[in-house]
Order: sequence, then C-alpha cells, then structure tokens
Amino acid sequence: MRKIPIIICLLLISTNAIALSSYAYLVEGLMPSVVNISTLRETLDEDEDIDNVMLNPELDGREALGSGFFVRDDGHILTNNHVISGAQKITVITNDNTEYEAKIIGIDKASDLAVLKISPKDKESFSPAKFGNADDIRIGDIVLTFGNPYGLGVSVSQGIISAKSRNIGIGEQQYIQTDAAINQGNSGGPLFNIDGEVIGINSAIFTAKGASGIGFSLPSNVANWVLNQLITNGKVKRGWLGMTISNGIDRYTGKGGFVITEINEESNAYKEGLRVGDIIISYNDKPAGELNDFYHFTETMDVGQALRLKLLSYGEEIRTVIRIQEMPSEDLRKVTNKALQEANLRSLTNEDAGAYYISELGITVKEANPKGLMILKMDKRSVLRGKGISKGDIILEADRGDIYSVDNLLENIRIAIIDDYRPLSLLIQTIDNTFYVSAEMVAEND
Repeated sequence: MRKIPIIICLLLISTNAIALSSYAYLVEGLMPSVVNISTLRETLDEDEDIDNVMLNPELDGREALGSGFFVRDDGHILTNNHVISGAQKITVITNDNTEYEAKIIGIDKASDLAVLKISPKDKESFSPAKFGNADDIRIGDIVLTFGNPYGLGVSVSQGIISAKSRNIGIGEQQYIQTDAAINQGNSGGPLFNIDGEVIGINSAIFTAKGASGIGFSLPSNVANWVLNQLITNGKVKRGWLGMTISNGIDRYTGKGGFVITEINEESNAYKEGLRVGDIIISYNDKPAGELNDFYHFTETMDVGQALRLKLLSYGEEIRTVIRIQEMPSEDLRKVTNKALQEANLRSLTNEDAGAYYISELGITVKEANPKGLMILKMDKRSVLRGKGISKGDIILEADRGDIYSVDNLLENIRIAIIDDYRPLSLLIQTIDNTFYVSAEMVAEND
C-alpha cells in the first residue's frame, strides 16, 4: 500500500513533462492575435529617447519594423509608442499576411504605449489576446514572447521571468525582465504566460545593438489601464498629489515611511497642510512600503477621488484626506529623487569645480541641481561619519529649512553655534533613501 502514493507521484511528474514538451497548440491559438507593424518614418521626435528601445536611430525616410497585438475584435491594436512615433504611414500585417493601413487612436509617452485601429474587411473580426494579472507572476515562471524580429515575420521564443519591478531608466515605469529572446522588431509584441494570457508588452532590450539575452516588458496591469483610457479618452489622465517622496525615517518616533522632499504649493496636498519633511506612514489603510506601489496606486486613481493618509509631522500623528488632481503635462513634472541623485553623481567627474570645504562638518560640498549640497569628500574625523552618509549624498535641509547654497548651510551652522553649540538637524538624500541625521556642533578647542 505504501507504494501507491509513489506511483501516483511518478505518474503526475510524467504527465507534466509531456504537457511541457511542446507549446505548439498554445502557439497556434495565439498567433492570430499578433501582428507585424511597418512604418514609413520621416523624422524622429527631438525628445524621443532611443537609447534603450529597440530601434535603429538612423531610420529617417526608411521603413521601421515592430510588433503589436489585437486587444479587441473590432481591430484595436496595442503597440509601443516608439514603434509608430514620427510615422507618415502605418501598415499592419496580420497572421494570414493581409495588409491594412492603420490610424492612431492615442499615444502615451509616459508608458511608451500606443493604440492603433484597422478597419475590418467584409465584416470580419479579429482575435484579441486576453490580459492576465502581472502581479501574480513569479521569478522562474515560463513565458512565451511573440514579435517580428528583424522583419522576419511573427516569431515566438520561450524563456522564464528573470526579475520583476526593474527600473531601466525609461521614466518611472517598472518592467518585467525575461531571458526569452527579444530583438529589434519585437517592440510592442506580447509576453504570454503558459495560460495564454498577456502579462507584458515587450518594450526594451539591454542594449540597442542586437540580441543580449535580457529583455524588458511593461506589466500587463499598467498596459491594460493605459489601453482603456486611450480608447475611451484618446489620452491618459493620471492622478497627481503634487509631491515628491522618498523612503525615510521619522527622527522623533523612529517610524519609517515616505518622507515628502518636495511639494507643489498649488496642490491639494499643500492646501491640506502637508509640508516637506512630513512622513506618510499609510495610505487608504495600506502601510507605506514600496515607493513604486504608492506611485502606481495614486497615478491610477480617478481625478477627485479621495486618498486617505496617515502621516507624522514633527512626530505627531495626523490623519487627512486629499482629493486627487489630474497630473499636469509632462514638461511640468518633477524628476524623481533617484534620477536627480544619479545625475548629480555623474557630475562628480568634475568635482573640484565649485567645491567648498565646511570645516565645522568636516566635509567638502558643491551645489546640486535643483537644490541641496552634494557631498564630495568627508574627513576621517567628520561629525557625519558613522551616520550612513556617503560620497554623492545630498544635504537637502538644515533645521527644516531648504538648502540651496553653501551660504544657506553656513548660516544655519552659525545659528546652531550661537545657540550654545546645539546639534544641527540635516535631511540627507541618498540614491535609495532620505533620512534625518543630527550633526553635533563642536567647539574648536574640544
């Protein structure tokens, strides 16, 4: 009797092995939903970022190739914006090699997505792909990617999910990483799970030069939300709080959350009393955990919808409700703290220009952009040593006041020394975190 469970287990393993030996039936069912896209391009947009996308930057006046897939049976197609950007003419080729001229329904540069529409012939209908839930994917899950690599026609490759929530430098979006073969021409094609559901849209490869073994796909949940707005409104309306936040720790209570590092005075958040330095510890009863989860949550809220916040201000717990506003146009949006920090770190190659030594703190700094002082060097006996501060970090505030220049900081130091050498509170921004530290003011003969 003891052998029976073992035999059943072996049979189950054998059955699964057979089921995974071929994806032919799955692929045959999915092929009709995938299309090739050919565009005649005149010029690229001046602000188009082509460093990470799958295009040849020298395609002016030539044909560019990409991919897409049906999302509705009436001919609506989802693809990448960079596939059709600057196109004079867009041609869609279906799986049966029928050609259609497509029109643009809407584009969203922030997610690099676009919706096209072709007109059915003789009351025909198309085969839309089914969206899955990208939140359910796990590292190691098997995936199939479809597309039009190098203009060869619709092709399929198989791989696994290598990582989730990758930031690859294209806006603030997080991407799915896969080792499934993705090459030039795969842009806009679907990434399927083995249930035949779209869990991502192929958007980028590790390098703009050929295959690399690392591809990135925009999660289906983001894509589906953008898609529905583009079809309904022709554009995407994103929720906006008017603030920049980073991970931080409240210096009064030691609790962690999202510290407000910038806030727009025209925002509802500012009008409700939120200020730089306040720390959000929960939103709509969700704990302040991952920054990207918070950004995605608020951006996908409807304009006018209420966001419940619990926050700490000078250690005091406050509850408030903020009405979501529509995000302003892209050119008015602030850069993220991480992008700002990385840009400032790159300026370290010429760190002697504009450098200033502050003896009271034992550090050498230079002005950062748009505000703050970047730390270039730190003495071995600096009062900031051992406080989690490194070269490249930025001093944003001193005693709750914004720092824009060396003179700002020196004035705060002077006041702290006059006030019987009391400690100076500094807000420090690193590449991953923002936190307060206390810098002790020491008399020169001590």
